[in-house]
Amino acid sequence: MDLITGFLDANVMKEMTLSTFLVALYCSLGAIGFGIDYGYWSGMLAMPQFINDFGVYNPKTNSFDLPSTWKSAGSGPPIAGLAVGAVIAGMVGNHLGRLKTFRLSSVISIAGILIQCTSMGSYWQIMVGRIINSLALGILANTVPAYLAEVSPLSIRGTLVNCYQFSISIGAILVNTANWGMYQRTDQWAYRLVLILQLTVPIIFVIGSFFVPESPRWLIGKDRHADAGNSLRTLRTDTSPEVVDQEIQLIMAAEKENKSQFDRSWVECFRGSNLRRTLIATGVQCLQQAQGNSFMATYSVVYLKLLGVQDIYKIQILMSLTMALASGFAFYVPDRFGRRWLLIVTAVALWVSMYIISAIQASGYSSHASGQKTAAAFIFIWQAAMSIGWSSCVWIVTAEVPTLQLREKTITIATFVGFCVSILVTFITPFIQDPGYGNLGARIGFLYGGFSFAAAIWAFLFFPETGFRSLEELDELFHEKVSVWRFRTYQTSGYGAQLAEVEDPTHRRDAVSDKTTAGHEENLA
Repeated sequence: MDLITGFLDANVMKEMTLSTFLVALYCSLGAIGFGIDYGYWSGMLAMPQFINDFGVYNPKTNSFDLPSTWKSAGSGPPIAGLAVGAVIAGMVGNHLGRLKTFRLSSVISIAGILIQCTSMGSYWQIMVGRIINSLALGILANTVPAYLAEVSPLSIRGTLVNCYQFSISIGAILVNTANWGMYQRTDQWAYRLVLILQLTVPIIFVIGSFFVPESPRWLIGKDRHADAGNSLRTLRTDTSPEVVDQEIQLIMAAEKENKSQFDRSWVECFRGSNLRRTLIATGVQCLQQAQGNSFMATYSVVYLKLLGVQDIYKIQILMSLTMALASGFAFYVPDRFGRRWLLIVTAVALWVSMYIISAIQASGYSSHASGQKTAAAFIFIWQAAMSIGWSSCVWIVTAEVPTLQLREKTITIATFVGFCVSILVTFITPFIQDPGYGNLGARIGFLYGGFSFAAAIWAFLFFPETGFRSLEELDELFHEKVSVWRFRTYQTSGYGAQLAEVEDPTHRRDAVSDKTTAGHEENLA
């Protein structure tokens, strides 16, 4: 009973209006497309029928294969497309607004998926389609977290932004289940159904963009104050009009103050307090990839094979379920306990897990059934730690750290550099891992585990606690150059502090209660 009461009393239940929930559900579709694209390709790399139809014949083995160079070419350029898409979002996002940017990405995605679906034996046509689709996914990776951060009340900002990462895991579950159900077929439908499945997401996404409100903070940045008020009232249906108007006025005042301090140029991202914000957003994005996130997303099937694990498609589904469950915890944990220590603790867990997995393979213990089970268990632990910490929290931090005027540009820089690290990982992994090259095999985990140790040190020394603050409070904290050690306890006093009070659920309920009481007294009079 206490558990149910605590759940009902949680901020997410008090602050999640129907409008806010529908906005979060809508944005989730973009992330589902990301999860499908990443997940389906990992399955294709080990699917017999896909290899037969698109691979190269090897007369020595009398079988078809995908060369290491093809795997690199098939995995790296689409991630380059993500990086380019992030740049496109940075260039057009502030001009078009969030919703029009969503529509642009959907049209690009539909074109890329259609190119993939119509490929008949051409590996490189699928690559062209994946690259085009990845442009759209890169745009969404920039725009969706920013939009969710801007429409969210302070107390559930982490919850809403986490919808992005959680939905990636849902997309991965869907596509891995489809791969598992189809991979034993001996015709083109072993893989073509999965290609066609991708089309549903951008079609629904572009239709839905006509039914959700534009970001009120973006509208204020464009001096469309009346539209911003209407948008915020749509999102805050349980809040009195007076409190919504007060929130709008404070956001306007904070934006005016920021405009007096710096302009909107790209160079501004590397000046003063904004340089620190850019480095933090870029740091979490790069370290996410350096710890093996893109490696597992792209080569998990191959990695499981190297460990000797059986039923790899079933294991992939269970890994996706683990990712979804852990991301589900991230709806609550970052807003309840903050971001900083969550990133530190999960980085340590990632380090330990990768080292144990690699040690099992290096010692030859993976040839025993118990060794394979132990390795598989630590892969699940790794996946859970990555999902709750360095997947969910990374997008929360990337979205909330930049100031409003530079949000698109800062997120663009961070995601672009992060995707470049991901390109590097996916390009070099086959050459480090495969026989005839580096031949590390599953011992490649020592490399990624080392980066996890470095990530824990970096988070401890340089990453401040960005939770429990309004976006405008973060402006003040960075402007005042508050250190990592004082960030959590520093008392803000500007517009951000006033906004934090206005956005507090207790303040809203008191305002509604006062209005109701006044109405009753007026009726009695």
